[in-house]
Amino acid sequence: MKNLGLKLFILIFLLFGINIFAKDINSISNSNWETLHLYHGENQRGGPFAFDDTYVEFEFGGRYEWLDLYGYVDFIDALNSSSSDKHGQNNFFVDIEPRISIDYLLDKDLSYGALQELFFAFDIYYADEPNGNGLKIVWMGLGSDIDIPWLGKSGVNIYTRYVEENYGASNENSFDGYVAHINWFKPIYNFTQSRFVSFQGYIDYEFGSDLDNNAFERTYRTSDSLQSYLGLWLHDKKWVVGYGLKAYKNMTQWKDGEVLNNKETDTTGFAHYFNVGYKF
Repeated sequence: MKNLGLKLFILIFLLFGINIFAKDINSISNSNWETLHLYHGENQRGGPFAFDDTYVEFEFGGRYEWLDLYGYVDFIDALNSSSSDKHGQNNFFVDIEPRISIDYLLDKDLSYGALQELFFAFDIYYADEPNGNGLKIVWMGLGSDIDIPWLGKSGVNIYTRYVEENYGASNENSFDGYVAHINWFKPIYNFTQSRFVSFQGYIDYEFGSDLDNNAFERTYRTSDSLQSYLGLWLHDKKWVVGYGLKAYKNMTQWKDGEVLNNKETDTTGFAHYFNVGYKF
């Protein structure tokens, strides 16, 4: 099965068959939001080398009955600057994260203690590549909303990965590895009802991969990867300004400190992100 869109359509169609309109819609608080950001990132990781870039991100999310949705589209090298390390390369990156409420499908309240709701969880990554294979990856598994002390309601998901395209790596067209994920949004100080400071971010740990099927990969690739974004953002009614510290270890499963094309790989360390955004 090589058609990623067809696989997703079949899976979601099957889920629709589980009495998707069973739960009382009045029990769901529907909402949606969209924000347009301008980001500048220093020492970002993704691939074997660190890079700097200024990019535009359209971020969106919300809840509609059975569907909990988050996603973003990044437009790389947004200023078309020759000083960007991404100048003339891939021009966009897409991440879509739908979750389908199991509580809703079964018309049952599955909450227990700190557990608030259960989901079928997906995460879809896509990036183009002008000169070869790009990136098409789907994470699929179980998700939950859990009330974590101090952080409050947080998304905690566990996935398996299906890799359709991975820039030509040997794990293409296969299930390869797992992902543990947590995300949170914690207001920590309120100036007014609409102006506040938040602590927000996520942690992704990818593990159990078999990306070592040839001599090159055994030298340069890893079976796991870790990234974490820790952000402090000032929110107003229509504007947001943020700073984020991002920590990496073997980002995108590249080993750190190996010599590749006469250059040392740089996939472990810290990056700094600065952003300003407009809320629609």
